[in-house]
Order: sequence, then structure tokens, then C-alpha cells
Amino acid sequence: MMNSQNISKISSYIGLAMRSGRILLGEDKISEQLRSCVVVLIDENATDKYKERLMAKCASVPTYILNCVTSAVHREQVFAIGITDRGLGNAILDNLR
Repeated sequence: MMNSQNISKISSYIGLAMRSGRILLGEDKISEQLRSCVVVLIDENATDKYKERLMAKCASVPTYILNCVTSAVHREQVFAIGITDRGLGNAILDNLR
């Protein structure tokens, strides 16, 4: 179960990925560069159809649905992100498990 401390840590890691440019924003960018993604995060407020489509595309990459994605990237219309930095991606995965 996700607690607020894990959500806070994940949001911090997303912020670090944003500042270092090691993040892909949106379905199109993620689809184009899926091989470079360590983890894909989808916001739970995305439509069910969007979540299903992206989950199918990202079957080869760990993919999670969270409630903090849109707020962590500070962009209302971004419902999915791909983390391309191995260290940050693994840190996020550790907090999701």
C-alpha cells in the first residue's frame, strides 16, 4: 500500500528527473522512446481507455498507475511519464514495491 511518504519520495524523484532532463512527457514521447524507459507512470485521473492503451504499449516496461503524476510534473494535461534515468527509475520502483 502506498503511503504519503512514498508518494512524496516518488514526487521528489520525478522532480529530479525533470530537472535533469531524464523524463519523457506524454504517450507519444513514451511510445517513441520506450526502450529508454526504466519505469512508466500513469496518472490515475487519466481516462480508462488511455490507461489501457498505454499499459498495452508499455508491456515490456514496469508500468504503474499513481495519483501524483500530473501534480509532480506541474502540467495538467500530462497523464503519463517515462523515467529514463536508471538510478531515479530504480529508486521510484523501490518505493512502489
